[in-house]
Amino acid sequence: MACFGFCIFPRAAWAWNAEGHMIIAQIAYNHLDPQVKAKCDELIGVSLSPYNSNSTSNFVTAAVWADDFKSDLGTGSSHYIDLLFSLDGTPTNGVTLEDTNVVIAIRQDIAILQNPTASQASQATALRYLLHFVGDIQQPLHCSTAVWASKPGGDAGGNGFTFSNSSDWSNLHSLWDYGGGFLPNNISRPLNSSSQASLTSLAASIEADYPYSKSIGSIPDPMVWAVEGETIAQTNSYVGITLGGTPSTAYTNKAQATTRQRMAIGGQRLAKLLNTIFATNAPVVAYAALNNTNFSFSWGSVSGRTYRVQWKQQITDPTWTDLIDIPASNSLSCFSESTTATQRLYRAIVVN
Repeated sequence: MACFGFCIFPRAAWAWNAEGHMIIAQIAYNHLDPQVKAKCDELIGVSLSPYNSNSTSNFVTAAVWADDFKSDLGTGSSHYIDLLFSLDGTPTNGVTLEDTNVVIAIRQDIAILQNPTASQASQATALRYLLHFVGDIQQPLHCSTAVWASKPGGDAGGNGFTFSNSSDWSNLHSLWDYGGGFLPNNISRPLNSSSQASLTSLAASIEADYPYSKSIGSIPDPMVWAVEGETIAQTNSYVGITLGGTPSTAYTNKAQATTRQRMAIGGQRLAKLLNTIFATNAPVVAYAALNNTNFSFSWGSVSGRTYRVQWKQQITDPTWTDLIDIPASNSLSCFSESTTATQRLYRAIVVN
């Protein structure tokens, strides 16, 4: 029976290649609310000298920034978390996590972006890291390390699971970095019209298979994502492959299909996370008035989102009563009703 624990080993920490990270970012950018998109663009434009580059100057290419400056910034172990499992029953007990991993890094970056007192430079850095790390954690071999009798210390996320010299890839990790061949890494940076068209086309082809569904929720726990990735590694990435062999066409086709799915999930998770961080604070009331028996109020809204108006009689009442859902078509939404109540409290909340 396979078992798993937690472990991190120093290793090369490339997840998807640059192309893969940009595809995930492009999918996310396609679904950012307008206000959120403007906020992200503003933060990406902040100078982080001496860590600036023309090749990572917009939202999509900035998803590669964390890899470009990984050595300079000493953030290698923040790109992965090795959840340890055994291929042959070799014990994995007694191994613990290092102080830094991608789960911890994502939590820290979310906290910085949620902190209104954080400096703009801190938020700009956190956003660039988040663009990358949310992509990293979707790569199954950035969430896992397999052990077996001859690898009791683990294979460092597939880096130690080597293939024959005739293989197109040196090891399992590199195969998955390139999505089994789905990611040839031929999109140049900075993006020109041709490379942007290629990127847009790849993102669109993935989204055709995995359409985006708008939703609002609580901030996710990235450890749930990591455990999901480890499960995929154990049940997919290490299945149908032989140590020292050459990956079959059936295996690389499976890796390509899984890669497309993981990129769709990564882009959608990144969009929802940023929309949740930046666009779901309590709507700000712009106007409120009582004219005879008619009460009305308006609030700043995000086009395409839906807001729910609720009421209760007393501030101490434990629950709110739903009145109506109002889809926003512009930056200002309104509600009004006739009432004879001597006192009533209203609020508008985001529902999707």
